[in-house]
This record gives sequence, C-alpha cells and structure tokens, in this order.
Amino acid sequence: MRRYFLEVFYGFVLAAVLALGPPFAFLMIPAAGFFLFVVPIWSIGVVCLLFFGLLSFGRIPSAIGVALLAIAVALSPPGLATIALIDQIDQHANDNDFVQRKFKECATTGYTPLKKPSAKYDLIVLKNVERCGAQNYDIADTVAVLTGMRVVEIRRVCFDSHFSEAWETMAEHSNSCVGEHDSAKVGVTPHLLPRSIAPLAVDVCLRRTKIPDPSGDRTPAIVLRAIPFGLGDCRATEVVERTESGDVELGRVHYDSFHQRYYPDLPLPEGVPQNNWLLVLLSEVLQQDLSDEALMRHAATTTK
Repeated sequence: MRRYFLEVFYGFVLAAVLALGPPFAFLMIPAAGFFLFVVPIWSIGVVCLLFFGLLSFGRIPSAIGVALLAIAVALSPPGLATIALIDQIDQHANDNDFVQRKFKECATTGYTPLKKPSAKYDLIVLKNVERCGAQNYDIADTVAVLTGMRVVEIRRVCFDSHFSEAWETMAEHSNSCVGEHDSAKVGVTPHLLPRSIAPLAVDVCLRRTKIPDPSGDRTPAIVLRAIPFGLGDCRATEVVERTESGDVELGRVHYDSFHQRYYPDLPLPEGVPQNNWLLVLLSEVLQQDLSDEALMRHAATTTK
C-alpha cells in the first residue's frame, strides 16, 4: 500500500514539475508576458501526454497522481479562471460565427434590383424607416426643401426608439412661419455622438403637421418601408410605386452597416458619404441631388 501511494505521489510531483516548472522559468524572461497565453496550452498538453504515457506503460498509480494534480489545479482559483476564460472565448467564437452567418444571409437574400419610378410624384412616404444616423440634417426636411414633395413619416424609427405618430412635412415659400411646429430651419438628425451642427436656416417655411395614421391612404406616391427577413435581424428597405391601379414594387435594398455595402450595389451620389444609406437610396429613387451642398444653396443668406 505504501508503494502504491508513493507511485501516486511520484506521478503528482512529476506532473507538477513538468507542467508548471518550465512555464514559470519561461515567464522570468523579459517580455515573456506577451506569450502568457502559451502557459495553459503547455500545461494542459504536458499533463495529457504524461497521463496517457504512464497508462500505456502500466504505471496506473502514477497516472492517478497526474489526474489528481489536474483536478486540484482545475478546482483552484487560477484553474477556475482559466476554464471560465476558455468558455468565454468559445462563446465569443460561436457568437462570431452566428454574426458572420447572419451577415452572409443578409448579403445574399432579401433584396432585388432597383427600378426607377414611371412618373414624378408629389408625395413620398417613409414607413418604419430608420431616420437617425449618419446624415447631418433631418431627412423629411431635406427632401421637402430640395424636391418640393410632401414627406409623410409613419411610425418613425430612431436607433432603439420607435415613434408611432405620423407626421407630414412640406416646404412653402411664405413670409409667415409662426405655427407651433412650423420653422424656417432644417432640423438636425439625432446622432449617438455629440456634433457641432446647428439647424440650418433656409429660404422656405417648413410646415410640420401631426396627422392621423395614413396607412390606408391610396394617394399616388413613392413609398419606402422597412421589412424584416432571414434570421430576423436582417432588414431591407422596400421601395414601392403606389398608383391608382395598385402598388408596383421597384426593388428591395439591404444596407450592410458593418461593411458599409449596399445590396444590390447603388451608385454613390456626389457629396453623400458611403455610410449615409438613406440619402444614397433616396437620391437613386428620386434622381435628385440631396447632398448637404445642395441644401446649402437654400440657406437663408443665399441671394437669388
């Protein structure tokens, strides 16, 4: 029995020396801390090789000693921390795989080529469309000023906030701009980070009116609406030409914000940044210059 315990103790000590000795000696070298991740790999590898090596030579008590060391280290605070770190890394890898699969599915499905409208319209409807982000100035105000169209927003989305109200914005040349929501200034788009951009005074009056839900309205218009597809986190913007005889789908566009890519590809308008996806899409649909430079031509100080 004594010899049995000596064999167990021999395996325990041998495993401790080979698994922990070289790493500690290595870490004494300057700048070796950069390779700290190698230590658990070495220790685990040595313990496994020693355990199976002793078993293959019939040294079962010594192999049990090696196993006891492995259990003791695993249950120690450093061991538990290492196991938790490995589990976290594995979970991160799984999450990353899921994200990559999601991006791949979003990039290969759910969109169709974009066609041009068959006619000009006085009304554009934005339904559940993300209206916050990269652009400097409010989308509805910008489109109203530069195109003269009425802009209706239904159930606006801004980051994680959802607004169920419906609003109509239109630009008028008027000397009177005194309504509660009327303004001669183009609003600034909400942004996650602070910016030094102020509302832009323009040469028109922006009439902003809260209206009843116009979802049932059949007035001819261009309609943009967000639609989910695929894994649930994928979003595409469907563009529809609403006519008196029915809806005609003009296309579906998906913007990959991570890689800043459009599916299908869209031409980048001059003066509009790549990540300003809504202005890029609207510029293509309306065939209109919606850049900040174009908006500046309507600044109140401009003389005509």
